[in-house]
Amino acid sequence: MAPLPLFYSSIAVLDRNTHRQSRLAPPKAPYAFAAGAHVLPALMAEFAPACRDMPILFLEEQGAVSPLFMVGMRPGEGCFVDAEGRWRGQHAPAYLRRYPFIGGDLAGEQQVICLDGGYAGLQEAEGERLFDDEGEPTPVLRDIVAFVADYAEAAKATAAFTAALKELDLFQTINVEIRAGDGTTSSFSGFSALSAERLDALSDEAWTELRRKGYLLPIHAHLISLQNFARLGDLAQSRA
Repeated sequence: MAPLPLFYSSIAVLDRNTHRQSRLAPPKAPYAFAAGAHVLPALMAEFAPACRDMPILFLEEQGAVSPLFMVGMRPGEGCFVDAEGRWRGQHAPAYLRRYPFIGGDLAGEQQVICLDGGYAGLQEAEGERLFDDEGEPTPVLRDIVAFVADYAEAAKATAAFTAALKELDLFQTINVEIRAGDGTTSSFSGFSALSAERLDALSDEAWTELRRKGYLLPIHAHLISLQNFARLGDLAQSRA
């Protein structure tokens, strides 16, 4: 059985009959569920708005390369969620904004909307209804469906982006050391970043193809984001 996505305790299909009276309560601490994560999934489309907030790194697993936001100095300790469950940065990752919803597939490649079955904010007492009395999606749910669909398309574009960079052999494994203002340090290995030297050595044809595909902006945003390790140290100390 495949592991559940990060933060999801179970996956349930959103159903117009089962959830006819369900309401989505406004969260009192919207990002508290992510307070213990030190890395978060990233989308290519987010590189530019996030590059001055968080380091953007890559992780290679089973032949695929996935981009990540590094948001904490050590495992189990995030720096970007405050004590009230609010996001401390300028850009909250789309992965967090999508929660507790997620896309799913049924037999015959039918697309469905699912949610975390353990999400406490889905109730019948207060909040915005997801379905009307006839079982039709409300404007709130239609917005959620659109966002989940946009996320899925952005994830496909991200996978194509990292596959193209991997084919050009642009990734290099790096060691990360983060130092807080009080002198404490934390080190990570196993992450990858783009090599500026390998980028500089690309042929004109390869550069033209990257530009044609719209990859130059996220490439530069990733390289800019690598200046944010010191910011993580500062945030970790201020959160303590």
